[in-house]
Amino acid sequence: MLDPANSLRGTSCLARHITFASRLKTLSVAYMPLLNMAKKSVKSVPSDPEGSPEPSVEPKRPGTSGTELRLATNRRTASANYQAAQRAETAYKAKKRSQGAKQHRQDAMKHYSQSGQHFKEGIKSSWRCVAALPWMVRGWNEDRQIKKEKAMREKHLEKKKKLEVKLAKQAELDTEAEGEAA
Repeated sequence: MLDPANSLRGTSCLARHITFASRLKTLSVAYMPLLNMAKKSVKSVPSDPEGSPEPSVEPKRPGTSGTELRLATNRRTASANYQAAQRAETAYKAKKRSQGAKQHRQDAMKHYSQSGQHFKEGIKSSWRCVAALPWMVRGWNEDRQIKKEKAMREKHLEKKKKLEVKLAKQAELDTEAEGEAA
């Protein structure tokens, strides 16, 4: 841009100041439309005091506050709808899952009651078994005694057969000895 120190070397301080100020004025006049663009506001159309039936040439734009309010209302409505949908979804899931949980609870109670009954029957049977244990031992002893007697009988029969065979041989030898002596 402009550098007053370089362009006005050798001149007095006052002259430099005046020259710089004049250059700023020309620059500000030249760039004024660009600098003032952001400051422009919407101009309202003057209305006739008589109230003419003709429509105005430039219709007045609505302010941004209405749009902002509409957007905020839409956002609130959408948020409320979303929350209601979430609540409905949660209620639906809770209802469905609670039905399943009730069924599982009923099944569990049924199994527990059956297991309780079976446990009682098992305890009763075990107690009866313990009470009958002496009789079971007596039965085992009786079975053992029967087997022992059977084995003794067979052994006795074998001995008897062997003895009979031995006696038969002895009798044969005696008959032969008598036949030789005679």
